[in-house]
Amino acid sequence: MITDELLGTIVLVHPNLLTDPANKKNQIGMITSADLENDNVVVSFGDDGEALFSSDALLVLRKPDEIRHAALLDETLMPYPDFYDIMEACMLVELSMHREAVRMAMENPMVLEYAMDRLDYELGLDQHNSPSR
Repeated sequence: MITDELLGTIVLVHPNLLTDPANKKNQIGMITSADLENDNVVVSFGDDGEALFSSDALLVLRKPDEIRHAALLDETLMPYPDFYDIMEACMLVELSMHREAVRMAMENPMVLEYAMDRLDYELGLDQHNSPSR
């Protein structure tokens, strides 16, 4: 993704942020601007205003094929309700219902693990420290 492609992207502020001066941990927002050279990403939270984050503080949805592939590899290792939720989140991504898919990830740690990744990792800025699959 390049900067212009990031505009409008639905993100989840990482639920395990150690420092959260904007008090937006585990909240859904939308990228309104990004300066990747300085690792500054501005996220809008609607009526709750905007906040500035680094790319490693934000989680984005993975591509549907990646979600599906990882879930199918581990299907027998997880409870069926979690597998079902992951596949439902995948379907929501395919239908461009990103906010709903992110909401599912907020509520189910398995969906979060399989369906989302850190923005810096997805952009190729940090390929070694991905928190998920």
